[in-house]
Amino acid sequence: MAYRGLVSRERIERAARIYRTNEQAAAALGITPTSFGRLCRRYEVLSPSDRRKRRKNRKLGHQGGGYAST
Repeated sequence: MAYRGLVSRERIERAARIYRTNEQAAAALGITPTSFGRLCRRYEVLSPSDRRKRRKNRKLGHQGGGYAST
């Protein structure tokens, strides 16, 4: 796929850490939010969206969610 040459794993990881939403992170990288989410899954990076879901599930007492342990 064309993504590998355009956006490195390091840039995806950094954007996922810095921004609160997938939309903000994607805009900073110049890609669509859908592509950003797909790249996060491909590189097994916890996206801002996954981080929110994980936080919500922990409050509710659920386990799991996301890819990386942070």
